[in-house]
Amino acid sequence: MRKIAVGITFLLMIFGGVVAQEVLLPLCGNPVVEKLSKHRRPRAKSAQQPLTLPFFDDFSNYQGYPDTNLWADNQAYVNADYAVFPPTVGVATLDALDANGNLYRGIGLESIPGDTLTSLPIRLDSLFSPYPRALTVADSIYFSFYYQPGGGYGNMWERVGVTPSAEDSLILEFLNVATGVWDKVWATGGLPLDTIYAYDGSFFRYVAIPITQDVYMKSGFRFRFRNYVSVNNLTKPGLSGNCDMWNIDYVYLDYSRRRAPYFRDVAFVNKAASVLKRYYAMPTRQFLSTDLRDTLQTTITNLYSQQLASYYQYKVFDEAGNLIHSYTGGYENAPAFLPNHVYQTSSAHARPPFNITWPAMNNPRNVFRIVHTVTEGFSSDNHPQNDTISFEQVFDNYYAYDDGVPENGYGITSNNSRSSLAYRFVLSATDTLTAIDMYFNRTYNNGNAGIPFYICVWSDNGGVPGSILYKASAYAYPRFESLNQYCRYQLEQPLVVSGTIYIGFEQHSTNYINLGFDRSNNSSDNIYYYTSGNWQRGILAGSLMIRPYFGQKAVVGLQSAEKENVAIRLSPNPCKDVLFLDFNDDSRLVSAEITVFNMYGKCCKRQSLEKQINVSDFPAGVYVMRIVSANGQVLANEKFIVTK
Repeated sequence: MRKIAVGITFLLMIFGGVVAQEVLLPLCGNPVVEKLSKHRRPRAKSAQQPLTLPFFDDFSNYQGYPDTNLWADNQAYVNADYAVFPPTVGVATLDALDANGNLYRGIGLESIPGDTLTSLPIRLDSLFSPYPRALTVADSIYFSFYYQPGGGYGNMWERVGVTPSAEDSLILEFLNVATGVWDKVWATGGLPLDTIYAYDGSFFRYVAIPITQDVYMKSGFRFRFRNYVSVNNLTKPGLSGNCDMWNIDYVYLDYSRRRAPYFRDVAFVNKAASVLKRYYAMPTRQFLSTDLRDTLQTTITNLYSQQLASYYQYKVFDEAGNLIHSYTGGYENAPAFLPNHVYQTSSAHARPPFNITWPAMNNPRNVFRIVHTVTEGFSSDNHPQNDTISFEQVFDNYYAYDDGVPENGYGITSNNSRSSLAYRFVLSATDTLTAIDMYFNRTYNNGNAGIPFYICVWSDNGGVPGSILYKASAYAYPRFESLNQYCRYQLEQPLVVSGTIYIGFEQHSTNYINLGFDRSNNSSDNIYYYTSGNWQRGILAGSLMIRPYFGQKAVVGLQSAEKENVAIRLSPNPCKDVLFLDFNDDSRLVSAEITVFNMYGKCCKRQSLEKQINVSDFPAGVYVMRIVSANGQVLANEKFIVTK
């Protein structure tokens, strides 16, 4: 975690005489795991039915909690975002967040235990195929895995994750079934990924441990990874978060093995990407065929000791599952990854053309699925689960540079009480902007919840934000209405826009606002921040989690209230003059506020919560009443009709 302070200092050095700078920090929670933890957690299989060899997991075909068919606990985070060039797509990340996605209690300057990734019991005493027999240490049993310290490598502004400190180690332990004692069999201290890469040009280190002691040759053998974590003493709200990350991949336990890191496996390395040149998602009515990529990009590896013939193809399906386009790259030789760390270079597989006539989209929302597959050409692939990756391409009523999941928190720190953040979008047709979605990370004690800002929209002025097209009349504040979901801010009146626009906010505080920041797509050339009379372009590689919404649907799709919402009954409904509100006593309603929107996004009334409101001056139509608590929690969204 100490690397956080280094990162902030680095940015201050870059911007020397400037009074504001971009700051990128780790998350204080994991929104994916937080969301999963709200539902019933998966339970591991019964320990009375031990697994049989081989044991293998490369975390390639799922994310979130570890697979309950293999693992006994839920603390590690399975993902395809935090690792740099893993052996195959997907890793298990050990960090400072617990199974609920929150920082471990008691974390401080001294190292404490963090995550644990524990296998289910394994039959290491017997084999059952091709015939039953006893298993012994003479059977050449190896336990192997790859590991990578978090924090990325290279330029500071392009990194993802947080490097573990030297004392914040990664440990592997084997269970002595007879004594119940966990024996430490391997460990490493924290170190930067740059150090590993500089040593041998690899991004992951391979570890192979022979099992040569009879004490482990038991039914019920288990192994586990553990990490240690600590944080720096950063007292400013929002400047402390997840830390000391380790990425684990390709965990493999079997007999008749050798130490060498060679596996008959042709696989994908990274997750599938959008087929759009700039965006993850965009409005249906703004789409042009020129928005599509000319070629796609895949990273394919061959982990065997010699080149293998591989076969690649991708297919595009519509929402109903109909095949609308396919491409076959045929057979190509995939070079062995080792010893020179070479990926597939044939353009037919690594840079396949995307020559497609996109179908007409007659619905406001359209979803397409792009499925990539690669297989070994003339023999069986030992691990087919890493041979398929896919991406859902969304066309709806919004633009998104991000994939919806943050890896960092982003903000502007300043010694000036006013600073602005603007995000560029280019429209192909005139449209009506009605709302802006923003994703704010939860911070320790919600320290960023009270930071005020004005929603703003700017025109273009030669490639930088120009005049203000819209500025809200009242402050807005960061809100956290539901886990892993954006917070919607309606414009007070619809705004007709065209060409290049910039959306964002004017911040009236020197504190760190902590926006979600996605590292999977680099749109830094569209990020601008303002200080001392000048707009500066962002340099941090990634995408702000800010999305402009267009049209009436953006207003109808108000953010949901929390599950434990307040029951409100409106009567009469429809009404003409006075609308009565019936609700029970609830402490959350103290100092609550009512906001009423028409179906075009215009704010028609804002007042404190009362038992009745006068709507006699409202034009006939449908309205949405939103009730928000004093701390910004949405308690209810209710529709009502006004008649004349």
